[in-house]
Amino acid sequence: MSNTYALIQDGIVINTIVWAGPDEEPVDFGDGVTYAEIPDDEGNQPSTGWLYDGTTFSAPPISEEEAAELKQQKIANNLAMKASLIAQATIAIAPLQDAVDLDEATDAETALLKAWKQYRVAVNRIDANTADEITWPKQP
Repeated sequence: MSNTYALIQDGIVINTIVWAGPDEEPVDFGDGVTYAEIPDDEGNQPSTGWLYDGTTFSAPPISEEEAAELKQQKIANNLAMKASLIAQATIAIAPLQDAVDLDEATDAETALLKAWKQYRVAVNRIDANTADEITWPKQP
């Protein structure tokens, strides 16, 4: 049976391979190249460039540019989520508001309309211009 291994040189993953293992097929990968089975005990699935400390893999550090790009991406995702949640609430509110406006709403519809409007207000008040994780309100 074959497993997946990371080939490591100077503490950095240089490649990953599917291999039967050293007991089945001893292979010389070159000077200074070692191997470790993946995933590791923490479930990491490393790829080229990952770091290895002898027991655990870790993702390589990111540059300031990459960090800034990730931050902007997270902000964009938060803004898109906010817009989507407000749109969903607006779609849910419209027929309930129609029923109230026409004096045809049941008590349950009137209560649901209020809950959806409270939800929409709560979502609207969230500052999504952040890269932080946002706990979004639950929909009614």
